[in-house]
Amino acid sequence: MEQWLSPDRFRTYLQLAGYDRLRALDLHEWNTRLNAALLHDFAHLEVGLRNFYDRALMAAVQPGDSHWTDQDSFAALFPAVGGGDARTHGELSTARRNAGGPTAPPGKLLAELTFGFWVFMTSSRHTNLIWTPHLGALYPAGSQRAKIHRGLEELRKARNRVAHHEPVRVAEVNSLTRRIDRYAGYVSSELARYIRHTSTVNALLGSRP
Repeated sequence: MEQWLSPDRFRTYLQLAGYDRLRALDLHEWNTRLNAALLHDFAHLEVGLRNFYDRALMAAVQPGDSHWTDQDSFAALFPAVGGGDARTHGELSTARRNAGGPTAPPGKLLAELTFGFWVFMTSSRHTNLIWTPHLGALYPAGSQRAKIHRGLEELRKARNRVAHHEPVRVAEVNSLTRRIDRYAGYVSSELARYIRHTSTVNALLGSRP
């Protein structure tokens, strides 16, 4: 077990299992299944969020462009003046290359952008050019950009931990699923209901070894 899990990783589960080696392996298997179930829910949220933002940003398309990721429109939304916008331009270039190059259709390009790309849109840097004119109206009246961003940033960090197969705790998962449900509800009440209906996270929480 230590050879494929590593001694340090297995020790974490040994401690959780009261040093019962077989139960420790069962806990690792349960954690693997739980992370996979969480990634299922995250996948639906991420796709919904990027399409949510994509529709809103179409209002920023510049004359002569057909999509907000085209050169002039993207430059207007993300002025390349160093810092975060330089990184954002780099992420778009990488995504376009991975999607097949300059002629890649927008849908394929969007699919190559990371969850972090979408989260960064609500950062303070983008208050004037993105949040105020385009994204703020998507959220309930009175929503604060900083609060929306903090929640999305916590989701991003959690998604990365899950994707890297880190051990999860029941209390943390309960909090995480509530946040996923809330942000999915911002995108669409139907999306939130669909995730609740198809998620296996709660069932797995009840089957912890």
